[in-house]
Amino acid sequence: MGLLLLVSSLLLWEHATSMTDDQRSNEELYSKMLSVSHRTHVVARRMYRILDARFAKGRLLMNSGNNTCHTASIPTPNNTEDLLKVIINISNAWKYPLKLLTPATLTHLGSYDGMLARAVEVKFGNEEVLAEARILLSRIQPGFEENVYPEWPELRQLRSSNEETHLFAFYKLFYCLRNDSQKIEHYLKTLGCQIIKKLCASIDI
Repeated sequence: MGLLLLVSSLLLWEHATSMTDDQRSNEELYSKMLSVSHRTHVVARRMYRILDARFAKGRLLMNSGNNTCHTASIPTPNNTEDLLKVIINISNAWKYPLKLLTPATLTHLGSYDGMLARAVEVKFGNEEVLAEARILLSRIQPGFEENVYPEWPELRQLRSSNEETHLFAFYKLFYCLRNDSQKIEHYLKTLGCQIIKKLCASIDI
């Protein structure tokens, strides 16, 4: 029942915010996106630390050959528009993995230190950043087309009945999620006043 109430509340909250995002000023959108991004990174980092402390301490679940994330092929951005496009690409690449993370967490990690609630929060945080980045980029570059985003190659392992297999999949996912959520927050901070000034010069807000 608690899970149903949590999910229902988040769904209503997402619907309410999505209805007003396109009416917000660029400063409001940017400020909200940065705040959500920071919170998402904090939660993702906590998820990684919980799993590391409970399952990986003293065991080598990751090595130099297994720490490449599925978003590694997304290039480093060079300018304002590229920053937003990369944020969109990274967020898109996490949309499906985070959708599957919630039921997998419920099955395997639901009893560990609020992990399920964190998985739901990260999912909605990622989707909100994605939606707001799309709005901002559409104001700079109307009609832009999104790139094909990379897929997570180990999603099936999250559902494995073998404990070592699914723990490794969770560990790697949380490791990459922590890194990518930090990367998105860094890119947003890099935008800062630069994007606001550019947007203010290009449209009437």
